[in-house]
Amino acid sequence: MLKNRRENLITRMIQLSSEGQDCQNCPGTCCTFQSNSMMSTPLETSEILIWLHSTQQKTESLKEKIQNTISQYRLDQLTGYGRRSFLRRTYTCPFFNHKELGCPLPPEKKPYGCLAFNAHHKVEKAGEFCFSETEELIRREEDNQAWEASINEKLKLKHKLWWDKLPMPVALIEMWNMDLSNEDLL
Repeated sequence: MLKNRRENLITRMIQLSSEGQDCQNCPGTCCTFQSNSMMSTPLETSEILIWLHSTQQKTESLKEKIQNTISQYRLDQLTGYGRRSFLRRTYTCPFFNHKELGCPLPPEKKPYGCLAFNAHHKVEKAGEFCFSETEELIRREEDNQAWEASINEKLKLKHKLWWDKLPMPVALIEMWNMDLSNEDLL
């Protein structure tokens, strides 16, 4: 179940890429404060943190970079509540490195919204032909809603989380020191 939840999003991304509609010539506008307001659930956040730990990338320097992102874009100053934030703030993703295109997170660990945001033109240079494929996100959610809701509730109870979704950097810091394993996700 863990891998299949992103299958339709990854398949669509690969299909567009095979047609030459990908991010290869774009500076990554969608990952910067110009467009990015990615939110993350406890499940998505756990998967990222488990992957970072398993690949020895869960370092103090990454934690500092994430905390700097939170501070710079005031992501910790939420308005609303965990279930729905009234103001989604944009921010440059702490995983965006500005040097080479692409994200260091593998597709199997990326937030769903990141996977659904695709280029739709062969000569994408600044994000002007990129958009979120909401129909794919809806289909993905419909196929996984009950299971994911159960896992998110389990994570919230076990780790005493107060939120359903947060800006990804805030969610990562909220869960950074928790002892997470793949068993938490089953």
